[in-house]
Amino acid sequence: MGAKEVLTIIKLVVEGAEIVLKGVKLIEDNYKNHYGFIHKSMPAIINDEKGFLIWDYILYNEITFKSEQGEIWSFFTSFSDKETQDVWNELEKKFEMASEV
Repeated sequence: MGAKEVLTIIKLVVEGAEIVLKGVKLIEDNYKNHYGFIHKSMPAIINDEKGFLIWDYILYNEITFKSEQGEIWSFFTSFSDKETQDVWNELEKKFEMASEV
């Protein structure tokens, strides 16, 4: 394989990656305030705001807090289930005082 073919392959890979990233951006823009598959949730009080801590998954894991007023705060995102579980465990301990919301 010559240099010309290698450059053509690299160009195709870059173009493909750009298309995938545009698709991810489109999904993120359209579903910014919506949840994917909810893996776990728990009542929580954060900064005197009542709501729920939510771990969901669409293209990646995300842990958010949704207040009773509908505000959504993102705490963590990751492709790793283990990393997300570790962060969830920490947040669960930190906010376990809120057994009823």
